[in-house]
Amino acid sequence: MALEPSLAAINDPKPRKYLSFFTVLRFAAGYWRRQPKKLAVILLMLAASASLETYLPSALASFLGAIRQHDGAAVVYARLILFLGLYATQAGIFAATFLVYNTFETRIFKALMDDAFTHVHSLSEHFFINTFTGSIISKINRGRQKVENFEDQILLRVFPTTIVLIGSTAFLALRFPGLALVMTVYLGILLAASFLLVMKFAGPAQGAYADAQDSFIAHLADSISGIAATKSYAQEKIEIARFVGITAALRSINLRSYIYSSSAGFIQRLMLAGMLALLLGGGTWYFFHGQANVENMAYLAFAYTIMQSYIRDLGENIKNILTSSYDLHAVIALMREKPEVEKTPALPALAIRKGEIVFDHVSFAYPGKTQPIFKGLCVSIRAGERVALVGHSGSGKTSFVRLLQCLYAAQEGRILVDGQDIAQGSRPSLRSAISLVPQDPILFHRTLRENIAYGKPDASMEEIRDAARQANIGQFILGLPLQYETLVGERGIKLSGGERQRIAIARAILANRPILILDEATSSLDSISERAIQEALRSLAHGRTSIMIAHRLSTILDADRILVFDQGRIVEEGTHDDLILKENGIYAGFFKLQSGGFIKE
Repeated sequence: MALEPSLAAINDPKPRKYLSFFTVLRFAAGYWRRQPKKLAVILLMLAASASLETYLPSALASFLGAIRQHDGAAVVYARLILFLGLYATQAGIFAATFLVYNTFETRIFKALMDDAFTHVHSLSEHFFINTFTGSIISKINRGRQKVENFEDQILLRVFPTTIVLIGSTAFLALRFPGLALVMTVYLGILLAASFLLVMKFAGPAQGAYADAQDSFIAHLADSISGIAATKSYAQEKIEIARFVGITAALRSINLRSYIYSSSAGFIQRLMLAGMLALLLGGGTWYFFHGQANVENMAYLAFAYTIMQSYIRDLGENIKNILTSSYDLHAVIALMREKPEVEKTPALPALAIRKGEIVFDHVSFAYPGKTQPIFKGLCVSIRAGERVALVGHSGSGKTSFVRLLQCLYAAQEGRILVDGQDIAQGSRPSLRSAISLVPQDPILFHRTLRENIAYGKPDASMEEIRDAARQANIGQFILGLPLQYETLVGERGIKLSGGERQRIAIARAILANRPILILDEATSSLDSISERAIQEALRSLAHGRTSIMIAHRLSTILDADRILVFDQGRIVEEGTHDDLILKENGIYAGFFKLQSGGFIKE
């Protein structure tokens, strides 16, 4: 019973629409075309190497013929030198190809990673809310690995194989036309069977395994990131049992992929044995009918050795191509995700200086939801005004801020900042005018200096120290062995909640932008620490438009205006002194509940 949820978890419940092989090929070729000169050189060198290898059996037959006919030492040595020279030249060209190919391939790898990372940053908040972070990382990482494998198989394996098979058949036709015709038909059957086995069985099985790997890594990351909760609730056995079920499902899918691949390989080897019987059996028939000699038989044996190595690998190459192709589906699908804003036409930058905000009859519902959060919402916030948003959870406070940041687009109405419709301006120019201190600050696994200066990377060390002092975190940092060069750990795990929040406040102080959003900015602070930075926050808010989301009313006592939200509507509005006088008012009710917890001035 425990296995069923794991199987459901590891397989996407929605049917997966796989891309065609040619779609993947066009995607990869788009990167190849970025280096046209290198690609041309690589193809020419590979063609030369394959052509020389195709001629080697003829050179060997010529050498053996000279021996059989007793043509003399000079002729025999000349043909031996020709054979060995061609062999060495072919090997040299093939080795030299890799020197060019390595620079070609590493640039493609870098370009794909850069493009994928850049595109991920262009996606909407809605995408990340509905997608495992581990799954995104898995897709990009497998794309990094498999784009190299895909082009290796196409350029270094299939392209030379095509030349060798065509050239070998052509040379065979010069000696044994009938055998060449039969051989051509047999090769066609062999190749068709190889494609069918891989395309219909081994390839799809590998595709299912690729999807399962994404889901496995996503669940692994999710479980490890929540390990603190697991230990707090003593749920280690449950998590381990769940993981064992997931790995069992992954093993089952992987085993099926291996079985299909091995079966396809076995059938291909049987058909290669048939090709050997055809060549040598045909050659023997020609020999007994006086139409072949010993060097012809040596030619056939050597030609088979070369062709079978390519054909044997061709089956493996086709499997690897399709394996890589299926593994690339995920990163291609990721890069096809619709960006938050279309790249063309480019939106103009917004010029935000004062921070005046207007919600003009705004209606909004989250994607996939039918019930709107806002319907015809109208709000005006003056430049420099300090406005607090209060209300029960789910009343619309956070949605208000998300719309202001243009993380979601309003379905109706307009949001204006300094008289400019934010939907018609570039997102970076809007967000560059906003400083945010969230309830749960996100810190990077970088130094304290880098985290504080994240909104102003070119800040001087003195500016960083000053911001830290204002946020009441300076003395704490100076007490650390590495001070501002201290790494904070993944998501700031080495710091307490209050320390992380003060770092976020220092970041906002240093960024110094015209609009400030404080989303429960002091929720993780004790009363003493809160008192210590209240003046810093008041100083930070002075002269700039400030929006404060608060459940602790002690942080908004001196707000210029308080907006009370209820079910997406503003039901009360005024100062603290005005609102506490409203009989049965929502704000007055909050005040009564928290009246014993205010910080006394």
